Amino acid sequence: MSEHFNQEISLTGKIPTGLFNAMFDFSGCWQKDAACTKNLVFDGVFITLYSIALEKSHMLLSDHVKKEVPSTWDPAALARFIEKFGTHVIVGVKMGGKDVIYSKQQRSSSLEPADVQKRLKEIADKRFSDTNEQYRSDSEQVYQNDKFEARETRLRFAEASASSSYVYKEDIVSICKRRGGSDYRNLTHNEWLNTVQLEPDAISMSFIPITSLLNGIPGSGFLSHAINLYLRYKPPIEELHQFLEFQLPRQWAPVFNDLPLGPQRRKQSSASLQFSFLGPKLYVNTVPVDVGKRPVTGLRLYLEGKKSNCLAIHLQHLSSLPNIFQLQDDPHGNFCR
Repeated sequence: MSEHFNQEISLTGKIPTGLFNAMFDFSGCWQKDAACTKNLVFDGVFITLYSIALEKSHMLLSDHVKKEVPSTWDPAALARFIEKFGTHVIVGVKMGGKDVIYSKQQRSSSLEPADVQKRLKEIADKRFSDTNEQYRSDSEQVYQNDKFEARETRLRFAEASASSSYVYKEDIVSICKRRGGSDYRNLTHNEWLNTVQLEPDAISMSFIPITSLLNGIPGSGFLSHAINLYLRYKPPIEELHQFLEFQLPRQWAPVFNDLPLGPQRRKQSSASLQFSFLGPKLYVNTVPVDVGKRPVTGLRLYLEGKKSNCLAIHLQHLSSLPNIFQLQDDPHGNFCR
Protein backbone atom coordinates (compact mmCIF):
# COMPACT_ATOMS: atom_id res chain seq x y z
CA MET A 1 0.00 0.00 0.00
CA SER A 2 2.91 2.34 0.62
CA GLU A 3 3.64 2.25 -3.11
CA HIS A 4 0.04 3.34 -3.83
CA PHE A 5 0.39 6.32 -1.47
CA ASN A 6 3.72 7.25 -3.04
CA GLN A 7 2.16 7.29 -6.49
CA GLU A 8 -0.52 9.67 -5.22
CA ILE A 9 2.15 12.21 -4.27
CA SER A 10 4.38 11.60 -7.31
CA LEU A 11 7.06 9.59 -5.51
CA THR A 12 8.52 6.31 -6.70
CA GLY A 13 9.33 3.17 -4.77
CA LYS A 14 7.69 1.36 -1.87
CA ILE A 15 9.37 3.14 1.04
CA PRO A 16 6.54 4.98 2.85
CA THR A 17 6.37 8.66 3.65
CA GLY A 18 5.13 10.60 6.64
CA LEU A 19 1.71 10.76 4.96
CA PHE A 20 1.47 6.98 5.11
CA ASN A 21 2.50 6.90 8.77
CA ALA A 22 0.10 9.67 9.74
CA MET A 23 -2.89 8.16 7.96
CA PHE A 24 -2.52 4.75 9.62
CA ASP A 25 -1.22 6.20 12.88
CA PHE A 26 2.21 4.57 12.73
CA SER A 27 4.81 6.17 14.94
CA GLY A 28 7.39 3.54 15.80
CA CYS A 29 10.27 1.95 13.94
CA TRP A 30 9.02 0.82 10.53
CA GLN A 31 10.29 -2.73 11.07
CA LYS A 32 8.24 -3.03 14.26
CA ASP A 33 5.17 -1.46 12.64
CA ALA A 34 5.39 -3.92 9.76
CA ALA A 35 5.89 -6.88 12.09
CA CYS A 36 2.79 -5.98 14.12
CA THR A 37 0.51 -5.34 11.13
CA LYS A 38 -1.30 -8.02 9.14
CA ASN A 39 -3.47 -6.06 6.69
CA LEU A 40 -4.28 -2.47 5.79
CA VAL A 41 -7.43 -1.10 4.19
CA PHE A 42 -9.05 2.29 3.64
CA ASP A 43 -12.15 3.84 2.10
CA GLY A 44 -13.19 7.45 1.86
CA VAL A 45 -14.57 10.50 0.13
CA PHE A 46 -12.09 12.78 -1.65
CA ILE A 47 -13.08 16.22 -2.97
CA THR A 48 -10.55 18.20 -5.02
CA LEU A 49 -11.65 21.78 -5.64
CA TYR A 50 -8.50 22.88 -7.43
CA SER A 51 -4.85 21.99 -7.88
CA ILE A 52 -1.67 24.03 -8.02
CA ALA A 53 1.45 22.67 -9.74
CA LEU A 54 4.84 24.01 -10.74
CA GLU A 55 6.27 23.60 -14.22
CA LYS A 56 8.99 21.00 -13.79
CA SER A 57 11.08 22.50 -16.57
CA HIS A 58 11.25 25.81 -14.69
CA MET A 59 12.20 24.49 -11.25
CA LEU A 60 15.55 25.67 -9.89
CA LEU A 61 17.04 25.83 -6.43
CA SER A 62 18.35 29.12 -5.12
CA ASP A 63 22.11 29.59 -5.22
CA HIS A 64 22.33 29.87 -1.43
CA VAL A 65 20.85 26.35 -1.17
CA LYS A 66 23.35 24.92 -3.64
CA LYS A 67 26.24 26.56 -1.79
CA GLU A 68 25.34 24.73 1.41
CA VAL A 69 25.74 21.27 -0.15
CA PRO A 70 28.86 19.75 1.50
CA SER A 71 31.47 18.78 -1.10
CA THR A 72 32.75 15.89 1.06
CA TRP A 73 31.32 13.33 3.48
CA ASP A 74 30.86 15.75 6.38
CA PRO A 75 28.22 14.30 8.76
CA ALA A 76 27.69 17.56 10.66
CA ALA A 77 27.21 19.62 7.49
CA LEU A 78 24.99 16.97 5.87
CA ALA A 79 22.79 16.81 8.97
CA ARG A 80 22.49 20.61 9.01
CA PHE A 81 21.48 20.67 5.35
CA ILE A 82 18.78 18.02 5.82
CA GLU A 83 17.42 19.71 8.94
CA LYS A 84 17.37 23.13 7.25
CA PHE A 85 16.12 22.28 3.75
CA GLY A 86 14.51 18.85 4.12
CA THR A 87 14.66 15.93 1.71
CA HIS A 88 11.99 16.80 -0.89
CA VAL A 89 10.59 19.84 -2.65
CA ILE A 90 6.83 20.48 -2.86
CA VAL A 91 5.86 20.90 -6.52
CA GLY A 92 2.07 20.53 -6.34
CA VAL A 93 -0.86 20.91 -3.96
CA LYS A 94 -4.46 19.67 -4.14
CA MET A 95 -6.98 21.74 -2.22
CA GLY A 96 -10.36 20.50 -1.03
CA GLY A 97 -11.49 18.05 1.61
CA LYS A 98 -11.38 14.36 2.45
CA ASP A 99 -13.20 12.12 4.89
CA VAL A 100 -11.44 8.77 5.11
CA ILE A 101 -11.58 5.60 7.21
CA TYR A 102 -8.21 3.88 7.66
CA SER A 103 -8.16 0.40 9.20
CA LYS A 104 -5.20 -1.70 10.22
CA GLN A 105 -5.45 -5.32 11.30
CA GLN A 106 -3.04 -6.34 14.03
CA ARG A 107 -0.95 -9.49 13.62
CA SER A 108 -2.85 -11.07 16.53
CA SER A 109 -6.20 -10.83 14.71
CA SER A 110 -7.60 -14.09 13.32
CA LEU A 111 -9.98 -12.46 10.81
CA GLU A 112 -9.55 -13.21 7.11
CA PRO A 113 -8.92 -10.34 4.63
CA ALA A 114 -12.49 -10.66 3.33
CA ASP A 115 -13.79 -10.17 6.87
CA VAL A 116 -11.63 -7.08 7.32
CA GLN A 117 -12.97 -5.65 4.08
CA LYS A 118 -16.53 -6.44 5.17
CA ARG A 119 -15.95 -4.70 8.50
CA LEU A 120 -14.68 -1.61 6.68
CA LYS A 121 -17.71 -1.59 4.40
CA GLU A 122 -20.03 -1.65 7.41
CA ILE A 123 -18.28 1.34 8.97
CA ALA A 124 -18.17 3.21 5.65
CA ASP A 125 -21.86 2.60 4.91
CA LYS A 126 -22.75 3.98 8.30
CA ARG A 127 -20.44 7.00 8.05
CA PHE A 128 -21.12 7.93 4.42
CA SER A 129 -24.83 7.10 4.22
CA ASP A 130 -26.87 9.25 1.82
CA THR A 131 -23.67 10.55 0.27
CA ASN A 132 -23.23 11.48 -3.35
CA GLU A 133 -21.43 8.44 -4.76
CA GLN A 134 -19.39 10.46 -7.26
CA TYR A 135 -16.95 11.30 -4.48
CA ARG A 136 -16.47 7.74 -3.20
CA SER A 137 -13.01 6.24 -3.45
CA ASP A 138 -12.49 2.96 -5.27
CA SER A 139 -9.64 2.05 -2.95
CA GLU A 140 -11.60 -0.30 -0.71
CA GLN A 141 -9.18 -3.16 -0.85
CA VAL A 142 -6.94 -5.10 1.49
CA TYR A 143 -3.18 -4.87 1.19
CA GLN A 144 -1.12 -7.76 2.48
CA ASN A 145 1.82 -7.08 4.76
CA ASP A 146 4.38 -8.15 2.14
CA LYS A 147 3.65 -4.88 0.33
CA PHE A 148 3.91 -2.79 3.47
CA GLU A 149 6.70 -0.84 5.07
CA ALA A 150 6.50 2.13 7.37
CA ARG A 151 8.84 4.99 7.97
CA GLU A 152 8.27 8.40 9.42
CA THR A 153 9.05 11.57 7.50
CA ARG A 154 6.71 14.11 9.05
CA LEU A 155 4.60 16.15 6.65
CA ARG A 156 2.63 18.94 8.21
CA PHE A 157 -0.45 18.45 6.08
CA ALA A 158 -0.56 14.78 7.09
CA GLU A 159 -0.70 15.33 10.83
CA ALA A 160 -3.78 14.16 12.69
CA SER A 161 -6.42 16.85 12.91
CA ALA A 162 -8.91 17.57 15.67
CA SER A 163 -11.59 15.67 13.74
CA SER A 164 -9.89 12.26 14.01
CA SER A 165 -11.61 9.41 15.82
CA TYR A 166 -10.60 5.84 16.66
CA VAL A 167 -12.46 2.52 16.92
CA TYR A 168 -10.89 -0.67 18.34
CA LYS A 169 -12.54 -4.03 17.77
CA GLU A 170 -11.18 -7.57 17.41
CA ASP A 171 -7.60 -6.34 17.00
CA ILE A 172 -8.61 -4.00 14.19
CA VAL A 173 -7.97 -0.28 14.60
CA SER A 174 -10.23 1.95 12.50
CA ILE A 175 -9.27 5.62 12.26
CA CYS A 176 -11.68 8.17 10.80
CA LYS A 177 -9.98 11.35 9.64
CA ARG A 178 -11.18 14.51 7.98
CA ARG A 179 -9.13 17.15 6.27
CA GLY A 180 -10.62 20.36 4.96
CA GLY A 181 -14.06 21.69 5.72
CA SER A 182 -15.20 22.37 9.27
CA ASP A 183 -13.33 20.53 12.00
CA TYR A 184 -16.37 20.50 14.27
CA ARG A 185 -16.61 16.91 15.51
CA ASN A 186 -20.38 16.60 15.74
CA LEU A 187 -21.06 17.33 12.07
CA THR A 188 -22.53 14.49 10.05
CA HIS A 189 -20.80 13.61 6.83
CA ASN A 190 -23.38 15.44 4.70
CA GLU A 191 -23.12 18.53 6.89
CA TRP A 192 -19.34 18.41 6.61
CA LEU A 193 -19.56 18.18 2.79
CA ASN A 194 -21.31 21.55 2.69
CA THR A 195 -18.40 23.21 4.50
CA VAL A 196 -15.59 22.02 2.21
CA GLN A 197 -16.26 24.74 -0.38
CA LEU A 198 -15.87 27.43 2.29
CA GLU A 199 -12.94 25.94 4.19
CA PRO A 200 -10.74 23.94 1.79
CA ASP A 201 -7.41 22.61 2.95
CA ALA A 202 -4.41 20.85 1.45
CA ILE A 203 -5.45 17.21 1.03
CA SER A 204 -2.49 16.04 -1.05
CA MET A 205 0.92 17.25 -2.17
CA SER A 206 3.33 16.22 -4.89
CA PHE A 207 7.06 16.05 -4.24
CA ILE A 208 10.37 15.56 -5.97
CA PRO A 209 13.67 14.70 -4.24
CA ILE A 210 15.72 17.80 -3.56
CA THR A 211 18.75 15.99 -4.96
CA SER A 212 17.09 15.85 -8.40
CA LEU A 213 17.67 19.62 -8.58
CA LEU A 214 21.34 19.34 -7.63
CA ASN A 215 22.74 17.62 -10.71
CA GLY A 216 26.35 18.61 -11.29
CA ILE A 217 26.78 20.14 -7.84
CA PRO A 218 29.92 18.82 -6.06
CA GLY A 219 28.93 16.64 -3.12
CA SER A 220 25.39 15.93 -4.32
CA GLY A 221 26.20 12.21 -4.27
CA PHE A 222 27.14 12.35 -0.58
CA LEU A 223 23.94 14.28 0.16
CA SER A 224 21.84 11.75 -1.74
CA HIS A 225 23.40 8.89 0.24
CA ALA A 226 22.82 10.70 3.54
CA ILE A 227 19.17 11.40 2.67
CA ASN A 228 18.57 7.78 1.68
CA LEU A 229 20.00 6.62 5.00
CA TYR A 230 17.91 9.15 6.89
CA LEU A 231 14.69 8.15 5.16
CA ARG A 232 15.33 4.43 5.52
CA TYR A 233 16.33 4.34 9.19
CA LYS A 234 14.60 7.59 10.32
CA PRO A 235 16.84 8.51 13.26
CA PRO A 236 15.64 11.54 15.25
CA ILE A 237 16.72 14.65 13.37
CA GLU A 238 18.63 15.90 16.41
CA GLU A 239 20.69 12.66 16.35
CA LEU A 240 21.24 12.57 12.59
CA HIS A 241 24.75 13.99 12.92
CA GLN A 242 25.85 11.15 15.22
CA PHE A 243 24.04 8.58 13.07
CA LEU A 244 25.88 9.69 9.91
CA GLU A 245 29.21 9.65 11.75
CA PHE A 246 28.96 5.87 11.95
CA GLN A 247 27.95 5.32 8.31
CA LEU A 248 31.50 4.38 7.35
CA PRO A 249 32.72 1.30 5.47
CA ARG A 250 33.10 -1.77 7.66
CA GLN A 251 35.76 -4.45 7.43
CA TRP A 252 36.79 -7.60 9.25
CA ALA A 253 39.96 -8.20 11.24
CA PRO A 254 41.98 -10.10 10.43
CA VAL A 255 41.47 -9.50 6.72
CA PHE A 256 41.08 -12.55 4.49
CA ASN A 257 44.59 -12.26 2.99
CA ASP A 258 46.11 -12.56 6.45
CA LEU A 259 44.52 -15.95 7.17
CA PRO A 260 46.92 -18.91 7.03
CA LEU A 261 45.58 -21.27 4.37
CA GLY A 262 48.71 -23.21 3.37
CA PRO A 263 51.32 -25.13 5.39
CA GLN A 264 52.42 -23.31 8.53
CA ARG A 265 55.97 -23.38 9.80
CA ARG A 266 55.08 -22.24 13.29
CA LYS A 267 53.73 -24.77 15.72
CA GLN A 268 49.96 -24.93 15.74
CA SER A 269 48.14 -23.66 18.83
CA SER A 270 47.85 -26.31 21.53
CA ALA A 271 44.48 -24.96 22.66
CA SER A 272 41.76 -27.22 21.29
CA LEU A 273 38.25 -28.56 21.75
CA GLN A 274 37.27 -32.22 21.49
CA PHE A 275 33.59 -33.11 21.50
CA SER A 276 34.06 -36.89 21.72
CA PHE A 277 36.83 -39.07 23.17
CA LEU A 278 38.10 -40.36 19.82
CA GLY A 279 36.80 -37.49 17.70
CA PRO A 280 38.93 -34.93 15.85
CA LYS A 281 40.27 -31.89 17.63
CA LEU A 282 39.04 -28.40 16.89
CA TYR A 283 41.97 -26.10 17.48
CA VAL A 284 41.44 -22.61 18.88
CA ASN A 285 43.32 -19.58 17.57
CA THR A 286 44.50 -17.69 20.65
CA VAL A 287 46.21 -14.86 18.77
CA PRO A 288 44.59 -11.54 19.82
CA VAL A 289 42.78 -9.59 17.12
CA ASP A 290 43.80 -5.94 16.98
CA VAL A 291 41.55 -3.38 15.27
CA GLY A 292 43.45 -0.34 16.48
CA LYS A 293 41.49 2.67 17.68
CA ARG A 294 38.44 1.84 15.63
CA PRO A 295 34.94 1.00 16.94
CA VAL A 296 33.95 -2.68 16.82
CA THR A 297 30.56 -3.25 15.18
CA GLY A 298 30.35 -7.03 14.95
CA LEU A 299 31.80 -10.40 15.89
CA ARG A 300 31.85 -13.81 14.22
CA LEU A 301 33.24 -17.29 14.77
CA TYR A 302 35.34 -18.44 11.81
CA LEU A 303 37.03 -21.71 10.87
CA GLU A 304 40.56 -21.01 9.66
CA GLY A 305 43.29 -23.14 8.19
CA LYS A 306 43.64 -25.37 5.17
CA LYS A 307 41.47 -28.02 6.84
CA SER A 308 39.12 -25.48 8.42
CA ASN A 309 39.89 -27.00 11.81
CA CYS A 310 40.98 -23.91 13.73
CA LEU A 311 38.30 -21.83 15.44
CA ALA A 312 38.94 -18.09 15.60
CA ILE A 313 37.09 -14.96 16.61
CA HIS A 314 36.95 -12.20 14.00
CA LEU A 315 35.97 -8.61 14.72
CA GLN A 316 34.10 -6.29 12.38
CA HIS A 317 35.05 -2.64 12.75
CA LEU A 318 34.66 0.73 11.09
CA SER A 319 37.36 1.52 8.55
CA SER A 320 38.26 4.70 10.42
CA LEU A 321 37.49 6.49 13.66
CA PRO A 322 34.39 8.75 13.57
CA ASN A 323 35.27 12.41 14.04
CA ILE A 324 33.11 12.70 17.16
CA PHE A 325 35.57 10.40 18.99
CA GLN A 326 38.83 11.78 20.32
CA LEU A 327 40.78 8.91 21.89
CA GLN A 328 43.91 9.13 24.01
CA ASP A 329 46.12 6.40 25.41
CA ASP A 330 46.13 6.09 29.17
CA PRO A 331 49.04 4.69 31.19
CA HIS A 332 47.22 1.39 31.76
CA GLY A 333 46.90 0.59 28.07
CA ASN A 334 43.22 1.47 27.80
CA PHE A 335 41.61 4.09 25.61
CA CYS A 336 40.01 7.20 27.04
CA ARG A 337 37.53 9.30 25.18
